[in-house]
Amino acid sequence: MSEHKEQPLSATTFEPAPTAVSSATVERTETLRRPAVMGLGLAVLLLLFVFFVLPHLVTPDDPASLREAAGNNAGVSGGVPLANTAAGDTAEVGEGRSPFAEAQESALRRDAQEVLQALLSKQTSLEALGAARWAETTYNDALEQAALGDEAYRERNFEQAIASYQAALDQLEALEQGLPERIDALRATLTLAIEAGDLLAAQARLSEFVEMAPADSRVIDLSERVSALPQVIGALEAAALAEAADDFSAAVANAQRAIQADPRHQRAQRRLAQLQSALTQQRFTAAMTAGYAALAEAEFERARDQFEAAARLQPGAPEPSAALAELEQARTQATLLSIRERAERAERAERWPDAVALFEEALAIDALILFANDGIARAQRRADLDKRLTGIVTEQNRLIDRRVLRLAQETLNEAQEVTSPGPRLQRQIVAATTTIDYATTPVTMQMSSDGLTDITLLRVQRLGLVQQQTLTLRPGTYTAVGMRTGFRDVRIQFDVKPGQLNTVDVRCVEAI
Repeated sequence: MSEHKEQPLSATTFEPAPTAVSSATVERTETLRRPAVMGLGLAVLLLLFVFFVLPHLVTPDDPASLREAAGNNAGVSGGVPLANTAAGDTAEVGEGRSPFAEAQESALRRDAQEVLQALLSKQTSLEALGAARWAETTYNDALEQAALGDEAYRERNFEQAIASYQAALDQLEALEQGLPERIDALRATLTLAIEAGDLLAAQARLSEFVEMAPADSRVIDLSERVSALPQVIGALEAAALAEAADDFSAAVANAQRAIQADPRHQRAQRRLAQLQSALTQQRFTAAMTAGYAALAEAEFERARDQFEAAARLQPGAPEPSAALAELEQARTQATLLSIRERAERAERAERWPDAVALFEEALAIDALILFANDGIARAQRRADLDKRLTGIVTEQNRLIDRRVLRLAQETLNEAQEVTSPGPRLQRQIVAATTTIDYATTPVTMQMSSDGLTDITLLRVQRLGLVQQQTLTLRPGTYTAVGMRTGFRDVRIQFDVKPGQLNTVDVRCVEAI
């Protein structure tokens, strides 16, 4: 077909031709008309070929051949019966039928092929997992449905073929969906055989499990357990013989050997617990006796070790708990007495944070102890005062803030009201007084600018546009910020101190 666009027809002015036409004109007209007639004829023939001849030459692949190839590749006896399409089927397609009917049948044929392909794939995967053994009835029913589909396909009843193939596929998919439940049930049966010590049954169930779930992550674990089963059986038999001879140490060792072979063997774990109980009774009595001997000598750590060892040997026994409670009471009294003595020494030395920590330690042991409750209230007040007095000196520059200065004066007043201050507090009072006096001394300074820069003295006041201004400030470190439209802001930090020339020039000079 030509890709050029047809031009719209337009009216042409009619002019009568001359009565006599030259032979040359007639010849040119005939020459132009012949290619047009030939082109039209070829187009008609091409349309007839496309609609009536080409459909007979194009025949879809027969799905039976796909299925036959898949069945041969699977190599499994008892697979889906193969469908053999008669040799004359293709030749008969379309005789006396319309193209529309041919297209419908071709579509149904393709649908049947697609369902059949999915069915063959599902059959192959389930056959590899042994479905013919563990789901014989359902599996055979699916094969029968597939055979019905083959028969319908050979009879060109593609709708029935699709229905039969789909029914078979649904049955196989149901088997596949139920596979995890079957695998879990088989694993439970295998585990029971291992626990019972039935080696032959365990080996048989393991073989089935490997076939049904070859990629299951539990295969390795179960294989190891079955391999270790002979060792477990032998070790448990040896433990039983040692128990009969009252040799509990050997019995425990054999039970432990069984658990080492298979750490998840529950029966071996139960036997070990029983044998250990008999063995530890004697050790329990010896540990309790040694613990009380150490307690009588005030050797608290050794006594605890013995009582805890007894508790580990016989968990839940009341004797170790009672002994440990008695031990804790004796040691608590000794510990509290030691803490009280150290806290009193810290208070006398005016080490108030240390005294607070010691009183808190005592309260953690006994929240109702009187000396610690009284002492911590006293020590915390002095520790807080000590910290605030130290801060007045170390953070002197913050005193330019009126609120900070007021708090510092209140702290100094509180310190001066303490009765019988110790040497450390007296030194702190002197240092704080000196610092506050220094911070409250007025100092004169000169602020200069260009009259175009808007100046703000942070935490003090906004000065605005100035050229020269005298300010009275308290000693400290200040920050001046200058702003001017079209210029970069400036930020100047400066110190104000008594007894020196304090001048600052603030102006914006760098244009943006």
